[in-house]
Parts: sequence; C-alpha cells; structure tokens
Amino acid sequence: MSRYTPISGTVAAIASEPADQAAWSPCALTLTLQDYYGSQNTVIVAPTTYVLNQAPIRHGDFIIVFYDSEAPQPLNYPTRYRAIAVVKPAYAQSAYLDIFDRNQLSSDGMLRLELSSLTETRTQNGQIYEGSLDDRLLLVLFGSTTRSIPAQTVAESITVFCS
Repeated sequence: MSRYTPISGTVAAIASEPADQAAWSPCALTLTLQDYYGSQNTVIVAPTTYVLNQAPIRHGDFIIVFYDSEAPQPLNYPTRYRAIAVVKPAYAQSAYLDIFDRNQLSSDGMLRLELSSLTETRTQNGQIYEGSLDDRLLLVLFGSTTRSIPAQTVAESITVFCS
C-alpha cells in the first residue's frame, strides 16, 4: 500500500474555522468531501498543501486529496485528514501520488508509468523539470490504465516534488 492515500469526493462544505487546533492557520480551509456512497470525510487544506495548478476549490467540485497515511493523526472523530496534495481532475482523469523507482514503478508496485513526448513534467512551482524521475515523489495525472498488475498507463502530466 502506498504511503500517500487518496480520498476523492465532491466538496460538500468549505469552512475557514479551525477544525483542528494543531493545524489551524488563518489561511487553512476545512473541506467536507462526500464520496460516491454518501460517506463524508473532513480534510484540512493548509497553506503548505500543494494544489495542482493553484485551482480554486469550490462547493460542488470533484477533487482528489492525498494525505500521508504514516503521519500522526489527531485522535478525534470524525478523522480530519491533513492534505499533502489536492487535484481537480478533468473528466475521466485519475491521479496518483507516490515515489517511483528507475523503472517508473510506484513504491506499492501498483502502477507503472510510460512516458511519451506529450508528457508534461514540471516542478511544484510550475517550472519545466528535465532531471531524473528516479526515487522522486511524483503527482501523476493519467487517463486509462491496463488491467494488469501493476497497472500501466501513459502519464499525461507529472509534478515532481523536489524537496
């Protein structure tokens, strides 16, 4: 299992009041996401959270949020996940956040990337990235995948987390 776990759903509520005193900041948002089955998750989007393309998050948006499943979580109910990255995917687009090895295989062995001449590779601040992708934390956007294990896909865009 990947260390970076996704939660996806439709934004049902946005609040700026502190949902978690430890993560409170006047610039933080508390999102309530409702998934396909009607379950709700609370997500904290801190000033340090990476939001792909700095896309504004609005009520009714479908988003994918990644959190670090190995990071300490406050012991409260409902759980409030601290977002590492937020993506507003295009129609039929998926996202994956993980560390990929030299064979472009994710650390959990579930996704193998194929790169094409059309794959955009950028850093978190939007600059073109031309370095090695080996052992880097990557946010990958892609369309369809094979049904094999690992699933294989052609990456549409890659964001490289350099730190």
